[in-house]
Amino acid sequence: MKSKLFILLTLFALLISCSKNGHYSSFETFSEDNRWNQSDSKVFNFDITNDNQSFAISFKFSHVYDYQFAEVPITFVIESPDGKIETLPIQLKIKDASGKQLADCSGDVCDLEYKIKEKTKLNKGSYKVTISQNFKGAPFLPNVIGIGLSVDAVK
Repeated sequence: MKSKLFILLTLFALLISCSKNGHYSSFETFSEDNRWNQSDSKVFNFDITNDNQSFAISFKFSHVYDYQFAEVPITFVIESPDGKIETLPIQLKIKDASGKQLADCSGDVCDLEYKIKEKTKLNKGSYKVTISQNFKGAPFLPNVIGIGLSVDAVK
């Protein structure tokens, strides 16, 4: 019993230390119909506690297997603690030129990761990242299971 408690407390301490050193991860799923509505921008808030450290910011896109589009338009708006706003529109590639899925798939679920920023300095403070889709074919983007954001300290 004591060893199980010790292991649990050790894991908890590791998780806390990771988040203090610059780790953030959040994932939001969409309703059962797997639709990402254009009006449903997702907002992710995270804090950076250390100055002079580099970070990688990644977008996670989970979709149904054999996605019907080769790419989808996504916009990231990053608001820094100093109020600076950076807008990054991208065409998220879902398939390569030959039509092969770029995501890691397991059964009917595919997970794709896109690096928004790599080895970028983030100042100490609170950040806000708003993610929206700009699909023009309908008022929603179909077959999207969920999206997420992760921020990891890098050396």
